[in-house]
Amino acid sequence: GPHFMEYRTQTKSGSWKWIRSVGKIVEWGCETRATRMIGIHTDIDKLKEAELASMESELRYRILFEGSQDAIMTLEPPTWGFTSGNSAAIAMFRTKDLTEFTSLGPGDLSPEKQPDGSLSAVRAGAMIEKAMQEGSNFFEWTHMRADGKEFSATVLLARIEFGGKVVLQATVRDITEQKKAERKLQRAMEELEESNSQLETAIGRANQMALEAEAASIAKSRFLANMSHEIRTPMNGVIGMTGLLLDTPLSEDQRRFAEVVRSSCEALMSVINDILDFSKIEAERLDLDDIAFDLRATLEDTAELLALRAHEKGLEFVCHIAPEVPTRLTGDPGRLRQILVNLGGNAIKFTAEGEVVIDVQLESQTEEQVVTRFEVRDTGIGIPSDKIQLLFTPFQQVDASTTRRFGGTGLGLAISKRLAEMMGGKAGIESTEGKGSTFWFTVTLKKQAPREFPEEIPLADLHGVRTLAVDDNATNRLVLAEQLSSWGLRHSEAADAQEALESIRTAQEQGDPFQLVITDMQMPDMDGETLGKTIKADERIKDTVLIMMTSLGTRGDAKRLESIGFSAYLTKPVKQSQLFDCLATALGSATAPDKKAEQALITRYTVSEARRDKVRILLADDNPTNQQVALRLLDKLGYRADAVGNGQEAVQSLENIPYDMVFMDVQMPVMDGFEATRLIRSRGTKIANPNIPIIAMTAHAMKGDRERCLEAGMDDYVPKPISPEALNRAIEKWLGSTGEDQTPLAVAETVAPEDRISLPIFDRKAFLTLLSGDKEIATEIITDFLHRLPGQLEEISQNIDQGKIQLVERQAHLIRGAAANTRCMALSEVASQMEDAGKAGRLAEISELLPHLKQQVVLLEEQLLKTEA
Repeated sequence: GPHFMEYRTQTKSGSWKWIRSVGKIVEWGCETRATRMIGIHTDIDKLKEAELASMESELRYRILFEGSQDAIMTLEPPTWGFTSGNSAAIAMFRTKDLTEFTSLGPGDLSPEKQPDGSLSAVRAGAMIEKAMQEGSNFFEWTHMRADGKEFSATVLLARIEFGGKVVLQATVRDITEQKKAERKLQRAMEELEESNSQLETAIGRANQMALEAEAASIAKSRFLANMSHEIRTPMNGVIGMTGLLLDTPLSEDQRRFAEVVRSSCEALMSVINDILDFSKIEAERLDLDDIAFDLRATLEDTAELLALRAHEKGLEFVCHIAPEVPTRLTGDPGRLRQILVNLGGNAIKFTAEGEVVIDVQLESQTEEQVVTRFEVRDTGIGIPSDKIQLLFTPFQQVDASTTRRFGGTGLGLAISKRLAEMMGGKAGIESTEGKGSTFWFTVTLKKQAPREFPEEIPLADLHGVRTLAVDDNATNRLVLAEQLSSWGLRHSEAADAQEALESIRTAQEQGDPFQLVITDMQMPDMDGETLGKTIKADERIKDTVLIMMTSLGTRGDAKRLESIGFSAYLTKPVKQSQLFDCLATALGSATAPDKKAEQALITRYTVSEARRDKVRILLADDNPTNQQVALRLLDKLGYRADAVGNGQEAVQSLENIPYDMVFMDVQMPVMDGFEATRLIRSRGTKIANPNIPIIAMTAHAMKGDRERCLEAGMDDYVPKPISPEALNRAIEKWLGSTGEDQTPLAVAETVAPEDRISLPIFDRKAFLTLLSGDKEIATEIITDFLHRLPGQLEEISQNIDQGKIQLVERQAHLIRGAAANTRCMALSEVASQMEDAGKAGRLAEISELLPHLKQQVVLLEEQLLKTEA
């Protein structure tokens, strides 16, 4: 019979086709009965493609059908029973196999009723009808497994037509876990709503409590302010009146009694201040000022107070500020001073012998701020290691017994730590029992903008100036009246703000107005701040200069009072010199012809800084390198200074400019320092102040030279090479406000021969430290010095050849001084030996030293080249 086969074959064009071949063997001819093959070849390529596509589609469907996690089954009319199902359907409905599954229908796999109460059979019919009409229907359903357990599901019924009949395909997804999650979420939402409701109630209550707490805090703050005023005012009166009493003739017993009263009051004030400050910190009512101040001036004021206490116990007291620490800063100098007084006083209290040292170092800095580290070291009793943790705890002391040797509230260190933290720092302690302690703290302070020295505001003449003192405390008015009278002011008093306003307005109407009003802050009915606002709001009297002088001393008042129009803000007790400067500066500023619309508020710190700004210093030195170094150091100390090259120029400058002080080099051409000093002190001098302090600068400050300086009329001397500490001590000694003579400056020591070989060629670190780390200025000065050296060496060589010993001595002197001030110590030592040989007239020794001098210059140049590299 016929046979057929299907196969692929390649055409001439290279493509492939499916071919179906049908063949049959037949006999051909009657005689021979030969066999033949008859066949038909049909191109079935398109038919094959369709067949393969159908097979692929069926395969994909089968994979999808069997691989689905959802149950898929078909339902056929008219009974709408299941006719097929995938393995997921068998597993979902817990049937044994497909046969069991197809024996069931939707009614068998659904409970009698759905959760909404509808009959499952009735509702299922409606769902099927809708799917048949619309093509599909998606809904939630409660199904039942073969074991009777119900579960929630989603059902998608889709109408499918094939083979001339219509069926429904059902896709069922078990959403039991989803329903559980929804119910859990619903419960969580309900709980959240309940929590929100409770939270809203709690927030309402909290807001109410916050308002009540704020009211209580305000009340507490007001109570603290009033208590501060009520306690400090009489205490200030006692201290002030005791001070006045001590200025009168007293018997020895009376003076001793009065001094005990004053010291007891000061001790009580210290306790009161601690308690009030700690209360403000705890109530978060302590604010910090943000004012410009001079760190050096603040420390010097603090050191002055602490030094008196230390010296009374026979202790050495040292206050050192590293040269690289910037001093023109912005912050709260009062609180900084409070920390130092707390720590310094503590160190003095617990030290029986030895020393107390305040050391200030630069910890870090940026262009805008500086972190400064303060250390207070002592040689006192030290602290046991197991007690250290108590030190910064409020109301705790190392010795808490009732018989303890040292008094105090136990709050000082706790307050100091809190204040340091409020100023962006921290505090700590290092101590060994029996060997002393080091208390330290850091603060972050802002730098002041670089400044030009301002035009000096003239101090007003206070004599005859009409002044009104406003204070509800009669004792305070009496103390202030004594001070104002001693300065020649015309003064009146007012016991409250209303009386003051009436007096000020009446005086204005009579043509004799009050130029100054000094008011207390805390007064009944109307306080000093309100009084100031009232005065500044009245066109007739708004130009009155206002001074706030209060015992309250609340931080943050300064900015507010400045905005009102107060010219100055001082806290009691106030030094007489500070009050005088404050009044004179405030009135001078207000009456200056070119006064600005707004003047900076004057405080006790700006008064101290103003004293420094007003000082003008003349420097006489023929050595340009020495001039550069000294001018730089004076500028860093905050003083204005001018330089001249010899004594004659110094005399001429003093005739034209009212300098306050002269630093005079001894050896200078044209006219030396001795001759210049004699001319300044002479009777016929044209200098306005022939008694101006003159401080010699000499590298030979030995015993004989000291006498020569004093004989010439000089007041003191500083040794070369100069240092910022020596300059500042001399200025404070002769221009300081205390007027107390200080210990003479140390005599410069000569270098022992055996130590000369160890002298550094160039001590770069020391030179940079001298110039506060300013590398640019250091490079400028050392470069200028090196530039001069070749010419100076050539002059020395020529003068040696010509036997001009005095000129050699002169050049050696210049090199020695410049080298010492730039910290080129080896070169300075050889130049010093040549200078000494010149003074003695030993030309041969000079000639022998010249090669050594040149060698030191070469070594210096090599050292500097290595440093630059």
